[in-house]
Amino acid sequence: MMNEILLLLLPIVGVFAIGCSIALLALGKMIDRFPTDDEEKRERSLASPIESTKIAVLIFWIVFIVGIWALLQETRFGLILGITAIFAVCLFMFTALGFSFAVLSTMRSRSRHLEKPVMQVGTSDEIVTISKPAYERPAIVSRKRPNSFLTGMMLDVMKKE
Repeated sequence: MMNEILLLLLPIVGVFAIGCSIALLALGKMIDRFPTDDEEKRERSLASPIESTKIAVLIFWIVFIVGIWALLQETRFGLILGITAIFAVCLFMFTALGFSFAVLSTMRSRSRHLEKPVMQVGTSDEIVTISKPAYERPAIVSRKRPNSFLTGMMLDVMKKE
């Protein structure tokens, strides 16, 4: 009975593994191709995101296949080894995907942070924003402050902090 349940769950875990492997390789490629300020100094090696992701996915599949082989041995030791190996590589895949999403999110927020305004100056009726975009020359934007009492009070409170 236990072997039939495990044999039913193996294809489900296999589909999960294929989808996660494809997603992890795509995230590694996106992180590797993400524009950086020092693009000309960047080196492509085994430590680059796409290469290390390929190595991680290869190790994942090797351990996954060893786990399937151990499950099919029908011994107590094989059953324990197979379940442990498959569970461990699934946790590894979740961790790798989470880490890749976190890295990509951090890189995107860092690039957006560079494009945010650096300084706001002006009188109480007019706000002048001097921004420093990451790839273009600084732009100066001028806009009139709204004549609403509530908006004016909120802007005055924010300026005091």
